[in-house]
Amino acid sequence: MKAIIVIVAIFTLCIGRTMAQKETKKFSVGFGLEGGVPTGSYADLFNFAVGITARFSYHAGPGFVTLTTGGIGYDPKTVVVGQKKKVGLQIPVRVGYKYIVHHFFAMGEVGYSEFKYYYGESGALASTSVGSFIAAPTIGVQFNAFEAGLRYGMDFRSGGGGLLGIRLGFNF
Repeated sequence: MKAIIVIVAIFTLCIGRTMAQKETKKFSVGFGLEGGVPTGSYADLFNFAVGITARFSYHAGPGFVTLTTGGIGYDPKTVVVGQKKKVGLQIPVRVGYKYIVHHFFAMGEVGYSEFKYYYGESGALASTSVGSFIAAPTIGVQFNAFEAGLRYGMDFRSGGGGLLGIRLGFNF
């Protein structure tokens, strides 16, 4: 029930908002749904990923300085017969710059992410955490409060992977 109330509240805010993220605004806040396919070593462990992000932006020059955070969950593949990975969770914090030309944008972000992997071990739930520096170049379009971008998230750990995905967001 709580999830339905939150979804309705977010939908109402998005529909009710008609102002675009224009270059005359000093601050902007946005929320987005992300989804994609893992690449590199992540592709061996996970089928796809989906998550929610929040982006805070400050107008500087022809674009915005950004701070993005959120949570992305990874759907597991079966690794060992009879034992299945439960889930992978990534919590990134990235800073960057979003350069806007008309309705198109290019953005580059760098930051740090905590990766947590949950798995079954002898009938109990166990987890492993590891941190890593990350980068995420993005290209996309923006119309009024709506934004759609194609992003490639890179993990700089030795043997790390990445995420090729899309972000559908609303900026206020």
